[in-house]
Amino acid sequence: MLLGLIFLVPIFGIVVGTAIGALSGSFADVGISDDFIKSVRSKVTEGTSALFLMTSDAVQDKVKEAFKGMDFELIASNLSKEEEDKLREAFAEE
Repeated sequence: MLLGLIFLVPIFGIVVGTAIGALSGSFADVGISDDFIKSVRSKVTEGTSALFLMTSDAVQDKVKEAFKGMDFELIASNLSKEEEDKLREAFAEE
């Protein structure tokens, strides 16, 4: 499962639009749906940040609890074993 946490305050001092644009090509290559990419791209705007986590299904509730009280949105996408392997491989190359 791939989780994207969208924060409404900046956490990292990076140019988010550029980073999301660069990542979207890589995500599409490993089977992340265009809908997921578009959803993240539309929500990560100036003054916001995104954190991506690859987890098992059981972790989603724990992630929500860990960020309780913070202003964030959680979006999730299920990955097949093949897509997960491709994503791990892509990040290992970076």
